[in-house]
Amino acid sequence: MKLFFNKAALLFLLLCMGLSSPVFAEDIRALASVDRNQITLEDNLQLSITIQGTQNTPPPELPSLPDFRVTSSGTSSSTQIINFKRSVSITHKYRLTPMNIGQFKIGSARIRANGKIYTTNPITIVVQKPTVQNQSADKSVFVETNVSKKTAFVGEQLIYSFKLFHRVEAKNLDLSMPFGASHFQKEELGKAKTYQSVINGIQYQVQEISVALFPIKPGKAAIPAAMLDLDIYHRTRSNRRGFFNDPFFGQGIRAEHKVLRSKPLSVKILALPEKNKPRDFKNIIGQFNIQANLGKNDLEVGDTTTLTITVSGKGNIRGVIFPEPDLNLQFKVYPDKPEFKQAVAANQITGQKTFKFALVPLKSGTVTLPTLTLDYFDPEAKFYRQIKTRPIILTVRPSSTEETLNHVQSNSINNNLKKTEIEILAEDILPIHTQLNDFQNVNNEIGTSTLIRFVFPALLFVMAAFFIRKQKRWTTDVAFYRNQKAYKTASQKLENLTRSQKSEPKEFVSKLSEILREYIGDKLNMQGKAITAAEVEQKLKESDYQDNAANETRKLLEKYEALQYTPVSSGNNLELLNESQNIIKILEKKS
Repeated sequence: MKLFFNKAALLFLLLCMGLSSPVFAEDIRALASVDRNQITLEDNLQLSITIQGTQNTPPPELPSLPDFRVTSSGTSSSTQIINFKRSVSITHKYRLTPMNIGQFKIGSARIRANGKIYTTNPITIVVQKPTVQNQSADKSVFVETNVSKKTAFVGEQLIYSFKLFHRVEAKNLDLSMPFGASHFQKEELGKAKTYQSVINGIQYQVQEISVALFPIKPGKAAIPAAMLDLDIYHRTRSNRRGFFNDPFFGQGIRAEHKVLRSKPLSVKILALPEKNKPRDFKNIIGQFNIQANLGKNDLEVGDTTTLTITVSGKGNIRGVIFPEPDLNLQFKVYPDKPEFKQAVAANQITGQKTFKFALVPLKSGTVTLPTLTLDYFDPEAKFYRQIKTRPIILTVRPSSTEETLNHVQSNSINNNLKKTEIEILAEDILPIHTQLNDFQNVNNEIGTSTLIRFVFPALLFVMAAFFIRKQKRWTTDVAFYRNQKAYKTASQKLENLTRSQKSEPKEFVSKLSEILREYIGDKLNMQGKAITAAEVEQKLKESDYQDNAANETRKLLEKYEALQYTPVSSGNNLELLNESQNIIKILEKKS
């Protein structure tokens, strides 16, 4: 019995020695594997990079994968004891979504451990087209995209719609819907709609999202394919009946991840016709109405009334601008800031823009306000139209309170004759000189105080005129307003982001990218959120920014995109924040 306990103690001691052996004594190996080598565009690939012999390494450095969209799927650790020898490993998993068909090579990943660099083996992948099926083939899920017109004019409103049809449960939807930012400007049309549709006798749940696109230049415009990542769940029936012999409890659920792509679309964009084009045309396209109203038609000189001009309809109504009306010096005119309201009806953007002018009459009489006109191009009728306000007649009466100014006042007849007949109520500005000594040589030398008296009012007038002109431009010129406010807005957002440096790295990088894109959009008067890094570089160069500033901006945006698909340590947040602040300062100095 004693011998048995001695052997057990020795065995326990050997086991403890094996468990306490240092991990780095084991050889380190790096392996890469995939769950399959052949996939279609509707599938995704699971890439696993396993590091054997250690668990304390930074994340792998992935090779360049331009033909795949990379998403981190987490990590898993493993510890095994075989023959009293412990082995450890850590596996980093990535989801690779193919972007094109063909044969591709996944290069070697790099792992840094114990001062050395280890590489994985390259892997060859074949991506094929999905099996051709039509809707009548009883598909469980598919997508469609369409655009309201195949031919449109520059500035005409188009509706681009994406539809998901599914008759199985669909979750974790991740939609990428590029719209061709180099050819269109985009306006959101609200939240997605959900409804049911029957196709070839099969009922589908439909989720539809639409955006309004406004072409910005003539030519053939491509709308790239939309891509949707989602998980679908199939119910399977088991042979066993389950609890209470109920077939419901005999069902199972099989999850499947799918990548669905729509067909790319193209639109022919036509230039606006030159025939009958109005002079100084402001590129207003759509169908519109206009009306003018006056606050009151009967007023006195010096009183005030408000002229309200309302433009409503469908199209790019946001771009409508009305200058200050010319009223032949009969009124003082004070313009107010325009008000814009937008609505969505039947998948169309409609709106109303209101202009208000305060009018102060300077002369009495009957006055007819001139009609105001708006020229626009009607894409449905394919010619230019002009709409006018109705003439407005108002009556201006003389002011009921007249101003009197008396300098002298005669005494009453009943007053004592000894009193002076004239009582001085006020003196003239200049005194009356009655003595010869008053007429002496006047010193005409201009002193400092005299110079200040004449120069300061003129300087003050120039400064006031400059300030008023700038304030007026801020209220009427949207592009100037966005440009001037861009740096302050971006700085405030970056300052707010500084307080959340310990947030999730991917979320932090996403906010930095959004702030930088919005800043560039404000500086260039364009939609900033949807433009790509390459488009940012091109737009900056076209706007006379230096090539090195444009290149550095593109590189930083590409860095943001890369960091959103690979693990990022929280210690890099401050460095990324500083890089963003520096590039915005560089762009601001050179703008």
